[in-house]
Amino acid sequence: QVTNRLDLVIAASQAAGPCPPGQEGQWKERVMALAMELFTLGDALDNRLQRLTDPSRSSQFTAIVVGVSVETVSTRGVLALLNNSNEFEQIRTDRGDTDAGQIMIEHARSLIGHRVRVYRYNEPMAKNQQHNSRVAVHLSDLGGASEPIASNAAKNFLVKAAESDVAA
Repeated sequence: QVTNRLDLVIAASQAAGPCPPGQEGQWKERVMALAMELFTLGDALDNRLQRLTDPSRSSQFTAIVVGVSVETVSTRGVLALLNNSNEFEQIRTDRGDTDAGQIMIEHARSLIGHRVRVYRYNEPMAKNQQHNSRVAVHLSDLGGASEPIASNAAKNFLVKAAESDVAA
């Protein structure tokens, strides 16, 4: 919520830069357009923060990113993770045809071999609201993994994951 519209106008004015002489009308319109963008950006941020903090649908855990693939049909990224119990698991991203989804996929790829804090949201599936899809909404890099992952175990998990995607 915007509690102080003056703060929004000040931020938009700073983003617009100084008003060129004789262009006061255009500058005011630019400031208003930027203020609207900042307002809607705040709204989008609220939605993302809710996905991180909803106690009934969100959680977090630490894991190592082993691999990242993209589902052909849904365009969602599929993260292959090794959790603290040394069990492999998969978690999806938002759709790759959205900015947020594409950025998450690229970010996850840059973190292969790293320990991460995974912020997960259980998103109701579109076709069946009774079932949830585990979606990674944020990854915090905790640095490179301190112990190597057994390559055969990781390879077998990734092959199995790829086979299940093809079968689905």
